[in-house]
Amino acid sequence: MSRGNREGSIYQRKDGRWVASVTTDGTRRAAYRRTREEAAAALLQLQQQAGAGLPAPDQRATVGTYLGRWLEEVAPRLRPLTAARYRGLASGQIIPALGRIKLHQLQPSDVARMMAQVQRDGLSARTASHCRAVLRAALSDAERDGLVHRNVAKLADAPHLAPPAPTVLSPDQVWGLLDACKDPSLRRLAMVAITTGLRLGEELGLRWGDIDFERRCLHVRQSLQRVNGAYSLVEPKSSTSRRVVALPESALDAFTQERQAQLEARLAAGGRWHQPIPDLCFTTAAGQPRNGTSVIHLFQDALQRAGLPRLRWHDLRAAHGSLLLAGGADISVVSRKLGHSSVALTSRHYGGVADSLQQDAADRLGAMLQRPV
Repeated sequence: MSRGNREGSIYQRKDGRWVASVTTDGTRRAAYRRTREEAAAALLQLQQQAGAGLPAPDQRATVGTYLGRWLEEVAPRLRPLTAARYRGLASGQIIPALGRIKLHQLQPSDVARMMAQVQRDGLSARTASHCRAVLRAALSDAERDGLVHRNVAKLADAPHLAPPAPTVLSPDQVWGLLDACKDPSLRRLAMVAITTGLRLGEELGLRWGDIDFERRCLHVRQSLQRVNGAYSLVEPKSSTSRRVVALPESALDAFTQERQAQLEARLAAGGRWHQPIPDLCFTTAAGQPRNGTSVIHLFQDALQRAGLPRLRWHDLRAAHGSLLLAGGADISVVSRKLGHSSVALTSRHYGGVADSLQQDAADRLGAMLQRPV
């Protein structure tokens, strides 16, 4: 007696793998699994897909070939450095581990093994998590296009990432760092970073039209990136990164001094002055955009002179958030000022600082409720 339409079957191949197979109107769907139980679950899924009229997955496409096509298609939607990062993770970690697997046969366990391999190779759990995120984004588009019927990267557990300890600098350490900046422009860059929490790319991408001296604020509208040796202004990191940031007097003074220094440099340069991106606030003595790597090298020298441990420039942004919280700012205000996507994200990064302030709050409450003698 022949099997009916969409009834399906399960059988074991000579190589030991189990096959779930369903034929619908002449079209065969198959899934390959390691155990009979997994194949039985896959058979049920195939029957449901056939009953819903979903197209059969492409039996030939591999993870590697699909990722290559996807990276080309998605690149125009990404910031240049993000696209480069995606390509690096795909070629360096994801494709070597998963590239030969058929796209429709990829399993959550395969993704988990890939992440484990990334960490065995000496890379961090954060890098492994980024690999999963790239694969998840690619499979989301594949699922939308009917190439796969589920996003297995979503089903694979991400590595546990302990939130980084927030960088806390005391006011004395901040002034020690600023005093150690021999380059006056570096000192002004650091002052703006500490008092605004801007990312380095956002800071280097500021134009004079973004600074409102009268209203004492600046507008984050773009970020400076360098890709393949060429500088360009790109959209901020996210929609919440496009924001208005209030400026204290020290930041306004830094911008005023930088504008005066830039005018003097332009007069001194004469015909050598060339500003490929007009109106930038922070430029070289010849009008070129400031190189972020050079800024970071100067920053490390200043840290050493100040007797401070090695920090990233991004840690000035973290120090800004910590100082705001220590000064009594509400965490929702800090979240908006930093351009975080949510208060929950801010809480994860700065929860340690907020927790340390609880004792101060408790002491103040106790003083308020103390019975008069």
